[in-house]
Amino acid sequence: MTKSELEILFKTHYSAMFHLAMSLLYDSDESKDVVSDVFTTLLERGLAIKSDKARGFLLTCVRNGCVNVIRHKRLRERFVSLHVPEYSADAPDDSVMLGELREYIDHQLPPLTRRIFTLRYLQDMTCQQVAEAVGVSRVTVHHHLSQSLEKINAYFNYKS
Repeated sequence: MTKSELEILFKTHYSAMFHLAMSLLYDSDESKDVVSDVFTTLLERGLAIKSDKARGFLLTCVRNGCVNVIRHKRLRERFVSLHVPEYSADAPDDSVMLGELREYIDHQLPPLTRRIFTLRYLQDMTCQQVAEAVGVSRVTVHHHLSQSLEKINAYFNYKS
């Protein structure tokens, strides 16, 4: 797909794509990011889209991108709820907890696990992106994330 063909698709379908993303995410910036990611992927992969199928294809891509954003938010919320103790009068504040978590990650996790954890949870990369960046399979990424979460959970549950 050429840049001019992509530009035509952008001008023709951006509004519908953005409105779909807004109806799912309720956030203008996230919606713009999802739509932008769809066009970036099209350009990078050089996908050819038939003009009569373009609208449905692009809206499906946006929907899938929104589902990924929502799934990632839920995962992050689950991680926080599992690994950050409930607040109490004597509980440390966020900065102390985050500092302690960062200290644990930096000094207790093996280098590859630390890198995978950091890319996934602190830099918001998808598991596929992490796998490509590190040069391992998605299964390996999931394995390291699972192990790191178990270790972090055990450490913080022991401390509380």
